[in-house]
Amino acid sequence: MAEFANVTEFVNAGYWLASTDGTLPAANIDATLFTHLFAGYAQLNSDTYQVTVDPSQLILIDQFSSTVKLSNPDVKTLLSIAGDAAVFAAMAADPTNRDAFIKSSIAAARGGGFDGLDLQWLYPSSQDQMANFKTLIHSWHQAVVDDATSVSLPQLLLVATVSNLPYLQNNIQYPADAITQKLDWVNLLSYDFYTPDSFRAATGPSSAFHNPKANALSANFGIRSWAQSLHNLSHKKIVFGIPFHGWAWKLANSHQHALFAKADGAASGEYIGPHGQIFYSDVQKFIEDNQAGVEDKDKSYLVAYAYYETTWITFESEYTVADKIALAKADKVLGYFAFNIAADDASNTLANAAKSNW
Repeated sequence: MAEFANVTEFVNAGYWLASTDGTLPAANIDATLFTHLFAGYAQLNSDTYQVTVDPSQLILIDQFSSTVKLSNPDVKTLLSIAGDAAVFAAMAADPTNRDAFIKSSIAAARGGGFDGLDLQWLYPSSQDQMANFKTLIHSWHQAVVDDATSVSLPQLLLVATVSNLPYLQNNIQYPADAITQKLDWVNLLSYDFYTPDSFRAATGPSSAFHNPKANALSANFGIRSWAQSLHNLSHKKIVFGIPFHGWAWKLANSHQHALFAKADGAASGEYIGPHGQIFYSDVQKFIEDNQAGVEDKDKSYLVAYAYYETTWITFESEYTVADKIALAKADKVLGYFAFNIAADDASNTLANAAKSNW
């Protein structure tokens, strides 16, 4: 078993994206609401396999840690690394490429004053790729152990963002033992189960905690499947995701507005993005502007939804967040992450609901 220099007791995390700096500058983040903050995104370069940051976002990323620690000196920050799945696969398959990734990721984290790194390989898609993922996290872990000794600083946290389930197909499974031994935890993408692009013909509970219709499309099933995969070692490697965005569908009939009502893809309108995505803060504006109908908490799926004329939006409310946190905590998970914190309202309603119910 690996020894972790940093023992994480629990995780109340949030993702901040440099692309949302206009909405939520890092200086305006209330870091007291979080134990950990992820900054995105560094990128995996497709030619060199090194971790780089877009020059237009470099100052924002490099100053993120020092900025948020002004309001909460104890908050831990992690640099989130995104990239094309095929590029991650090519990197992990070759020892030279892996070495370039590992060394540059550690350099980027240290250069920005980060406390850890987050690997967003979405997703390894074959048995060979999963084997290479395992090799990568073994090598990455050893490198951060060596780095901590070399620079006489605390060991960097290592996190991987993974699918809601511990397998992508029955024969393509995440390497549970390596994750248990070499990563501090995994972030489960336990949301966006239904979107107007993936599920055009009907509305859906995009971040269902329970799902009577399709159990696998739920956060609860993901948490329990991962716990079983990790041999119950523990739920203490599992951090589940809560989206601070919702999704808007166009109803086929404005008088039929329940979950799974007939629909025709994404709605359009003020506040709504091109694929139907909408920030929580904008959901509140939509409700207020239109005096929309609201279901604050559907008890079967633990999602909220709002509707006006032919626009139907599923989202998280302070009530659904509170219940999800309570249920997940009872399951003894390590914690939760919010994606992304710029989508919250000015009062941090969702972040407060999460933290106060942990």
